[in-house]
Amino acid sequence: MSEQYEAIVIGGGPAGLTAGLYLMRGGIKTVLLEKVLPGGAPLNTGRVENYPGFPEGISGRELMERFAAHAKAFGLPVREFSEVQTVSLEGTRFTVTVNDATFDTAGVIVASGTEPAKMGIPGENELIGRGISYCATCDGMFFKDLEVAVIGGGDSAIEEALSLANIVKKVYVIHRRDSLRAQKILQERAFRNPKMEFLWNRRPVEIAGKSQVESLVIEDTKTGRIEDLPVSGVFVYVGYRPDTGFLGDLVQRDPAGFIITDEGLATKTPGLYAAGDIRKKTLRQISTAVGDGAQAAVSLERYVLGADR
Repeated sequence: MSEQYEAIVIGGGPAGLTAGLYLMRGGIKTVLLEKVLPGGAPLNTGRVENYPGFPEGISGRELMERFAAHAKAFGLPVREFSEVQTVSLEGTRFTVTVNDATFDTAGVIVASGTEPAKMGIPGENELIGRGISYCATCDGMFFKDLEVAVIGGGDSAIEEALSLANIVKKVYVIHRRDSLRAQKILQERAFRNPKMEFLWNRRPVEIAGKSQVESLVIEDTKTGRIEDLPVSGVFVYVGYRPDTGFLGDLVQRDPAGFIITDEGLATKTPGLYAAGDIRKKTLRQISTAVGDGAQAAVSLERYVLGADR
């Protein structure tokens, strides 16, 4: 038999936890479903320096623990290890199924975030967990005093490369262009770090190794020259893809798969909202996710109470 709620929040990152907090504070019976543990992407960020109220910075893990504690203080039930399989609509009620339960609700906020994109090159699938990682904060200590490569030139790549430089012997940053996309402050720190070496205009074409990563094969994008770079680890930061498959045709997506919403964060289906990194937007930060969570919760509260029906 389905459990009955007025609202369900899918995803326990900054957007989802904020939405849950607002809904519970508004008296809306809510449950948050999180496929692993609350916290989302910031759990993998070593240091958060641009979230207001923390002038000395704060670890991503500690910040998200505070988010979760705040939401739970308002009574928000959080179901951990509850990966949503499907969301369906019958009349004006949604049915949400997870691995071991079914929920019935008037409205849903999807805040399930994104997943790291893969490069799609030979050796990647075979060596995941055996030298290939998408999270330096999680796996960096396995490479203590070894040489590793970081793929990418954005904020995530450079933040994680800086984190790795505190642990490993050397970090090669592989970037397909001749300049980084990361924030200037991160670039300046990276260029000053003696353990970091930048290989410009290079793209990975293969990850080699039998039972473990042994080298990264890279191609010069200007000359076509192939190089074999001996490394023990490869950390991949080439973008993210939204996790929306469980929504079927209930939402409209842009060409990259991100959910399209209106200003109130409503999707094309009444009662279904999207917040945080999963929706089409120009900036994906903790602060913007918090704003999304608040807006989606207020919109859903109005919907549940009948103001927007």
